[in-house]
This record gives sequence, structure tokens and C-alpha cells, in this order.
Amino acid sequence: MKGKVRNMRKGLMKLPRNRVRRNYLGGAGIDRLHGEEVCVDNDQPEEWIGSMVEAVNPGMEPVKQEGLAMVETEAGIRSLREVVEEEQSFYLGDSIHKDGTWQLSFLLKILDSAMRLHVQAHPSTRFANQVMGKPYGKLECYYILGVRQGIEPYIRLGFQHTPGREKWGQIIKTQNREEMDGCFEKIPVKPGEVWYIPGGMPHAIGEGITMLEIMEPSDLVVRCEFEREGVVVPEEARFMGKGLEFCLDVFDYTEYSREQIIEKCRITPQVLERTGALERRRLVGEGLTPCFFVETLQVWEEAVVSHNERFTLGVVCSGSCRMELEEGFSGRPDERLCLRAGDSFLIAAAAGAYRIVPEGTVELALIYPGKDMEQ
Repeated sequence: MKGKVRNMRKGLMKLPRNRVRRNYLGGAGIDRLHGEEVCVDNDQPEEWIGSMVEAVNPGMEPVKQEGLAMVETEAGIRSLREVVEEEQSFYLGDSIHKDGTWQLSFLLKILDSAMRLHVQAHPSTRFANQVMGKPYGKLECYYILGVRQGIEPYIRLGFQHTPGREKWGQIIKTQNREEMDGCFEKIPVKPGEVWYIPGGMPHAIGEGITMLEIMEPSDLVVRCEFEREGVVVPEEARFMGKGLEFCLDVFDYTEYSREQIIEKCRITPQVLERTGALERRRLVGEGLTPCFFVETLQVWEEAVVSHNERFTLGVVCSGSCRMELEEGFSGRPDERLCLRAGDSFLIAAAAGAYRIVPEGTVELALIYPGKDMEQ
């Protein structure tokens, strides 16, 4: 057959694993989530779910299309972005800009840390817009899935002992580890908790944590700590190409006690629906960011679930199930996914209701665009 082979669109699509290199060590927790017998830490501590952006890894050898989600089609292996581009209305529904362009307004990852990550911060949306001329800052949200045995899990978040702008600049410049550590206290976390990291707030994920990380679609980051456990952040990856003095304006220098941080940044999920078969909870809504919503769906009996008519990415957090589209859907009539913990999937905007048949109890995390994508 000559010419372009059109992909047969799918209302439900199971996504292949997509491990990505980063400048820290981890990943055994991702293997464990997938039920692997051998779980190994390496330089691929993240799995990017349905990603339509390439990874940027300064200081590492380039890998072509690293980070992009690739899927099998009738035309062979293609990027998910290409597949969606050909069938925009089917996959995205109304979530397309008025000029016909589109950009997925979040990046979803499974992240597992074998070490405490380097201290860093991201610009707020206001700073990114007004100072840098960028469309997005980088608010992040964490959904804690698991913790390694023997670990007391924590994150660094905000200054518990603020050094102020000038002193913080000196600490970064001299890489005074003792003074940097003295700016923070450990903020305890545990599986099942939801946290958000506002733009401008210094933070670092502690060792031994497996989580879902959902973020605004930006690669803007200021890295304050240049070396951890032999892992060095290359110079070009530290200050967004702007220099330290410029980047010092990114930080929120407010002093927050541990109790204040917990009150400010730990999210209490909201129950949206509960029946005899399932419970749907909202973890992140538009009150925090216009870019994405995060929900969980816990199902313990066979159930038909109504779809929100938006492009949705999902991850099985625990358990296993069968997922299938209800009769009457105009796409493939035979679509059925068998899913287990760690698997990821896509639900097209055009998909109608879908049926979940759990084996025991299954928990799914569902992430979809907020109003930002519809402007």
C-alpha cells in the first residue's frame, strides 16, 4: 500500500515501558512495582508515561528520541505524539487551542530514588511568564506509592531556616554542604500521601521513595547542589543558562516550619464518588494548577465508569484488572486491556464509558488536562 499508512485509532491503548536516564540513581522501586524478580538501581530511575517531549540530559551522550513514548501501530513503531497528531479530535476532543495547535499540558512519571536527589527549585508560572517569557513554570505534584524496607521516607521542602537571598547565593557558590543542609529539616512522607511543590520552593526527594510525579510541561530548573554521592550535575544543567545571580530571584525565601509546610503542601484528597463497587478521589484539581487534574479510581467489584471526554493517561498503582470499552463505541470493537501493577495506559477523549473487572481490588491513577489546554 503506497503513501502514508493511517494508524487505526484506539480508544484504549496499553503503553510500553519508557525508562529515561537522569542525573541520579534509582529505579529498583519501578522494577518492584512491575513485579520483576530482579530489581536494579541504575541511571534510569524514571519511567515517563505517554510522554510527548524528549528528555534533556546535559552532560550525557545524546540518545535519539529519549523520553518520547513509542507505540506499535499498523505502520510500525511510531511516537505517540505522531499518532495523536493524525487523529487530534479523536484523542484530544475539545482540548485543542483555537488556532488548531495543541500541547499536552503535563508530564507524568513514575520515579524511584535510591539516593536523596540534588536540591533544586523551579520558577513559578508568574516568574516564567513575566521574567523569562516562557508559557509554563513548573509546579510538581507527588503521589507516594511505596518506600524501600528500612527507610524513614522524607523530602526536603522549603526553607525551615532561611538563609536569605545573599547568604543562599554564597552557599550555592561555595557548595558549603553543612550550611546548605542546615537550611532544611526532613519533612516526613508516607505511601498514599499527596504533595505539591510550588514554583520557587527549594526541594529534594529523599532516598528510597517510589512515586508518581506529575508536573507542568517545563524543563526549567535551578540546581543548587552540584554533587551527590558521586553524581555530578554538569555546569550547563545548573542555572537554566542564565547564571547564578539571575536564578537567585527564582527562590521563595520564606521560612516555613515543618508544620507549616505540611499544612501548606500536603493535599487532602476529595472523594468525588463512592458506590458499592468503586471510589473515585480527586488528588489534584484546578485550584493548584490549570494544567492538569489527578484522580484515583479504586475498584473492588465489576463497574462501568463514565469517561470525562478528555485525553487521559493512567497508571495501575496496585492490583490488576481487565479494562474494556462499552458497546457502541465507534472505534475498535475488540479493545480490551489486561492490566497489572505498574502498567500504564491511554484513554482517548472519544472513548465512552469503560468497564473495569478487577481481580480483588485495583487502584488506578488517572491524569488529564485542565482548562489550560483548551485556551
